[in-house]
Amino acid sequence: MSESLKRNIFSGIAWQYFQRIGDQMIHFIVSLVLARLLMPEDFGTVALLGVFIAISNIFVDSGFGNALIQRKEIDDIDTSSVFYLNIVISIIIYSIVFLCAPFVSIFYGMPQLTALLRVLSIQVVIMSFGCVQQSMLVRQMKFKFKFYIGMISVIVSSTIGIGMAYSGMGVWSIVLSQTAAQLCTCVGLWYFVAWRPKWAFSWERIKSLFSYGSRILGGSIVNVIYNNIYNLVIGKRYSSSDLGFYNRGQLLPTTVIDTASTSFNSVLFPALSSIQDDKVRYKSLIRKSAKMISFVVFFLAALMLVFSPQIIRLLLGEKWLSSVPYMRIVCCTVCMNPLIVINQTISTSLGKSDFYIKTTIASKFFAIGLIAIGALYSVYMMVIAGAVANLLALFITASYNNVLVGYTYKEMLQDYVPSLLLSALACGLSIFIVSFIPVYYIIGLIIGGLLSVFLYLIMAYVTKQESLTYIQQMFKKQ
Repeated sequence: MSESLKRNIFSGIAWQYFQRIGDQMIHFIVSLVLARLLMPEDFGTVALLGVFIAISNIFVDSGFGNALIQRKEIDDIDTSSVFYLNIVISIIIYSIVFLCAPFVSIFYGMPQLTALLRVLSIQVVIMSFGCVQQSMLVRQMKFKFKFYIGMISVIVSSTIGIGMAYSGMGVWSIVLSQTAAQLCTCVGLWYFVAWRPKWAFSWERIKSLFSYGSRILGGSIVNVIYNNIYNLVIGKRYSSSDLGFYNRGQLLPTTVIDTASTSFNSVLFPALSSIQDDKVRYKSLIRKSAKMISFVVFFLAALMLVFSPQIIRLLLGEKWLSSVPYMRIVCCTVCMNPLIVINQTISTSLGKSDFYIKTTIASKFFAIGLIAIGALYSVYMMVIAGAVANLLALFITASYNNVLVGYTYKEMLQDYVPSLLLSALACGLSIFIVSFIPVYYIIGLIIGGLLSVFLYLIMAYVTKQESLTYIQQMFKKQ
């Protein structure tokens, strides 16, 4: 791997991580405030609407964003064609959502959803004006500007959300703060990205880009439906309070792990795309990435799992303790997500979007079946089924890795298992030791967290884990 590529990757990871950790810290502080001002039903209501917005956003981009990043050469005709098409699609999507909103309200038996969905879906149109700029930032690996945009957006939207919640606006405080965040992001992209659309459009270019992007679109739709299936089923079969407890329980593990993994993988995709013709360097980067991300993610998941009661009490309060079982199960589920994304990145960065869509559809439809069966028994069985399905999805999405880059199942397990075992051992020992110390739960959480980190690093050093060595080397080069 060239030194310039190493610097770009490290710089990108750093900026991406700082952006996401900054975003999530502010979001989390805001979430703590809102959790004390609002009720579980309010969070459950917004979670119900989230799936419609997520699917709409996927259709607006239609896979063109990834196509612009992956393609070796693009010009103004490519980017301008995508820009204008995105806007047209967003207007069509918004019109459909606007007309269908009353039927969504009837389906869930919640009349207030009509107005909420119509207002929240405005962000779909706003997003379409910044899709190409977003792709250009990632393509050029200028993640520093994403950091600036993200921080400004989250500060403005959080201020609006808290202010409205204190004013007694209830669920509207969440809806309007999310819309404000999307607007700020769009304005920031236009400010920091020099690209501007030209008066040019080509259906031939659109068709060429869509031949790759359509498969990404299909896989993204399946992923979004799967990621929101809990919101759909819990909201319909059970109560909005149940959905609120699940939503808060999954928030921290999803936020923390996605912050680490998404930062890493958003940099990995353009980096791998740039060396797709050199299979030796490509596989080496994949294995190092897998070891480093698993080293971080498995530990974070194990730490949150064992200390989830203390974390919920500290951050959300006693009334949210029903979220603890959800948080523990979700920790087991989401720790596989970054590894699944690495497998998918191998296919997409090599231009094999057909492999991506095949493995995505196979893994997600299998998971949806398991979750549907679990939903027949209880909310907990439904979430447990999702954890089992995610583990199987790791192996399904890796099914083409050996063919594409010679990355076998055996090598994959060699890269992941050591960090998994060390994480479980370090955090398990910590919670066992802390359970014998008669201190206030906040003190116990601090002691347990520090002890877990200490034990994990000592074990990794003693067992000579390559992942720890890679991380040390990356910092020494800076």
